[in-house]
Amino acid sequence: MRYYVMSGPHQGNTGTMTEGVGEIHLPHPTVGGVHCRYNVNTGDAQVQQDGFEPGVQLHYAGDVPGPADPA
Repeated sequence: MRYYVMSGPHQGNTGTMTEGVGEIHLPHPTVGGVHCRYNVNTGDAQVQQDGFEPGVQLHYAGDVPGPADPA
């Protein structure tokens, strides 16, 4: 499923995610070891506009520690 980031450090980014997941984490663009949380907003989730592949809108929900670096 296609996603469109509507707010936060990744605003304007698009990508693909597993349908039904509801939340994804993306590496923070300026802070190492931190990921940005993005949630599907159920009120306005579906994007179906001319010129855009159907998908969901994601909204920034804060930061979380990133996964541990492999040793």
